[in-house]
Amino acid sequence: MGDLRIEDVALPEVPAGSIRVRVGACGVCGTDLRIYRKGDHRAQYPVIPGHEIAGVVDAVAPGVTAVREGDRVCVAPGHGCGACRMCRQGQPNVCTQPFPSLGYKVNGGFAEYLAVPENILRLGFVNPIPASLTFQQAAMSEILACCLNAQRNSPVREGDRVLIIGAGPAGILHALLAKRRGAARVMMTQRTRARLDTAQGRFAGIDRVVPSLEEDLDRAVAEETGGEGADVVFVCAPAREAQEAACRLVGPRGRVNFFGGLPRDARTVTLDANTLHYKEFFIAGASSSLPEDNREALRLLAERAIDPDKLVTGAFPLADAHAAFQAAESRRGIKFVIAP
Repeated sequence: MGDLRIEDVALPEVPAGSIRVRVGACGVCGTDLRIYRKGDHRAQYPVIPGHEIAGVVDAVAPGVTAVREGDRVCVAPGHGCGACRMCRQGQPNVCTQPFPSLGYKVNGGFAEYLAVPENILRLGFVNPIPASLTFQQAAMSEILACCLNAQRNSPVREGDRVLIIGAGPAGILHALLAKRRGAARVMMTQRTRARLDTAQGRFAGIDRVVPSLEEDLDRAVAEETGGEGADVVFVCAPAREAQEAACRLVGPRGRVNFFGGLPRDARTVTLDANTLHYKEFFIAGASSSLPEDNREALRLLAERAIDPDKLVTGAFPLADAHAAFQAAESRRGIKFVIAP
């Protein structure tokens, strides 16, 4: 933890039944920052992090026909085994016998070349990049795919009042998707104002921002919903206080999605079980994405239904990975990309 280095390593071998990719861009995710700063129980050190990957197929193992050398592809971090009951039901994101995760225990995309694990290719997590997208733009598909998965688990319906806790990239994408799905009002909150103002200024569809250190969040939600509570709440902040607030602020028969995971040493929340009982609201999680989510994400970006250029704040060469991490930690932008 806290040890980020740029080193020369051997060119990875092409895995049997899979491919090697020359990385064109890899987005810096909050998970990468957590692996670096605080550690993650899913990570094995040393490891090359990075899981929001776009690049070119550099080499193909014998017998692989799904892709060819020279194809531009996105690689998503699927860890399903393909054989367990969840995988057979089309839910490899919650595989009961998961393979090591890309960028956690298997080297990821902050490198010039990536050896793509065989299961990732086999399960459909390698997808072609539409011609209208650059590598940097296409790299935004992974986080968008995760948001699509969450909104399938906690659907936004026509006329809904939606609350998003956290104004980072995921929170912004949830706001844009909610508006596309017919939300009447989208509220966004976090503790301080600066990132909220950036989000609202750059993206249409965020109707009200609530810096919770300056305004009473409960009162704001009551004003926006006639005292009923939000129909859907997406928690995109890794804090138990945020998850507890979501359960307090959701309305009857509403949906709460715990999109962001909690630190391992602070992963429990207090829930008023009677509130759950009498409101009949629904709590769901969201773990990674499905192959079809990644394909849908690339389509939305290619069609500019979600504008990737508004998401990418800046790009750094691999040699300046430290600066990329510092920029992401500063929260002065939205998404930063490392482009080897």
